Amino acid sequence: MPLYSVHLRGSGLDSFADAVFVRQAFSWKAFFFGPLWLARHRLWIGLLLWAVAYLLLIASLSGVLSASSVFFIALALQIFLGLEADRLREAKLAKMGFRLVEIVAAPARELAETAFFRQMEAQDDAQA
Repeated sequence: MPLYSVHLRGSGLDSFADAVFVRQAFSWKAFFFGPLWLARHRLWIGLLLWAVAYLLLIASLSGVLSASSVFFIALALQIFLGLEADRLREAKLAKMGFRLVEIVAAPARELAETAFFRQMEAQDDAQA
């Protein structure tokens, strides 16, 4: 069952409207569409590093590395991006003032949101 990390802005648990749910799994979208995925999530430094890495790979094709080794290096870079995509999003959220408040297991994002909000509602009722 997939895991979702829940991030809230600020220090209090009263800002549920700003809750961000990040799925903790391999990101196939980041793997197949690396630069577009980075741009969509406004990860500009990651996009710049991706572009520099691929420009170096293209430059190394002119005699330094063989085409097959460049392919496998590019594939490894894409696998790495797919594996670390969620960490990049979480780092950006932390920089924006969000903090990790919960990890929720659910088969779909909507169910993870429902489970989280019910849990927070139950905690509020228990404190009152």
